[in-house]
Amino acid sequence: MSGKPEKLITDDGLRLDGRRMDEIRPMKIEIGVLSRADGSCYLEWGRNKILVGVYGPREAHPRRMQRPDSAVIRYRYNMAAFSVEDRARPGHSRRSIEISKVSRDAFEPVIMSELYPKAAIDIFVEVLQADAGTRTAAINASAVALADAGIPMRGLVTSCAFGKVDGQVVLDLSKDEDNYGEADFPVAMTQDGEITLVQMDGHLTQDEIKRGLELVKKGCSQIFALQQAVLRTKFEFPEAEEADELEEGEAVEAAEAEISEVAAKYAGATEVEEAAEAGEVISEAEEEAEEEAEEEAEEEAEEEAEEEAEEEAEEEAEEEAEEEAEEEAEEEAEEEAEEEAEDELEDEDEELEAEEEAEEEELEDEDKELEAEEEAEEEAEEEELEDELEDEEELEAEEEAEEEEDEIPAEEPEEDSEKEAEEEEKSEGPWKVVKDPLDPEAGNGGENDE
Repeated sequence: MSGKPEKLITDDGLRLDGRRMDEIRPMKIEIGVLSRADGSCYLEWGRNKILVGVYGPREAHPRRMQRPDSAVIRYRYNMAAFSVEDRARPGHSRRSIEISKVSRDAFEPVIMSELYPKAAIDIFVEVLQADAGTRTAAINASAVALADAGIPMRGLVTSCAFGKVDGQVVLDLSKDEDNYGEADFPVAMTQDGEITLVQMDGHLTQDEIKRGLELVKKGCSQIFALQQAVLRTKFEFPEAEEADELEEGEAVEAAEAEISEVAAKYAGATEVEEAAEAGEVISEAEEEAEEEAEEEAEEEAEEEAEEEAEEEAEEEAEEEAEEEAEEEAEEEAEEEAEEEAEDELEDEDEELEAEEEAEEEELEDEDKELEAEEEAEEEAEEEELEDELEDEEELEAEEEAEEEEDEIPAEEPEEDSEKEAEEEEKSEGPWKVVKDPLDPEAGNGGENDE
């Protein structure tokens, strides 16, 4: 791959490919290149090579896609794997889906889809070689293919792009200008100037956009003239019936010329027999000419019937193949959708399991905390009970000590009485103790006294 050039616009005001700012690349258009399609077009624009096939109007399948009041327009843009320098990945991509969508939107306001309810109009675009501006080239080729298929439209759609290169607004960007330029602005419009597609990539001011739109109008008018010229080459020739009439007329003229030659040959005959022979030859020549014309007409009719039968068989085979392909595509899409749904469900289940595990861990942590708190409370209660028991034991010990202290003085009177008895025993002698008569405890008032 070549690197970025130093300048995209030379000092002479010319671009790298020799064009001026308002010139488009050379364009070549061929119509009716696919015999099995209802309409087709092959377009070369610069080094872009685009092939388009249109099928329909035909019954839309699957039926759930049908619209009761209009036809369904389906646009499929695809780049061949070999269309670029680095091999492209085959199949749909985000870019091809986006281009298919905006291109379909560019044709929906132009095609008279309300004339074909519950039908489908399929536009298949295949980019065989890409060199910047493939979406605009595909739109131009699709418009010609739709006209070739006889799809009623309010006008032909033409498309072109302008951009900003080295600070200047230019028309119809080339590959280097698209890759290394500052902006790209594709536009699609009808011959009346109604815009059906606008996109922008990059940064442009309002004045630059106005200048670019003026350039686009000029480029689209040139493309429209090319589209009209190509369509006229096919649809301005006489019809098949007129051609057959011309061929029959030429056959009659040839027969008349042969008759005149025979007549001239026998014009100098003087005898009756020679004249009769001349008349017979003339009548035979006329009959032979008529028979030949009839045979040619029958052969042509048979050939046309065979061609029509072959075309019908091919169309039926194509429709069946397309239906099978659509059904397979639908089945694949459904399978993919189911797989995606299953993956989503699995992801949701995994998320739920993770959430449940997290909740269980939280609950376990909470249970552990509660158990720790309960154990701490139980230990605290046990310690309190032990303290209370120790206090009670201390109180009991104190009470016992107090009781012991109280019992000690109670024994003293006994000792005193014993001492008194001892003293009394010691005091016994010749004398006797006289009791106080006034003392009530002393007995009967001294009755026993001597």
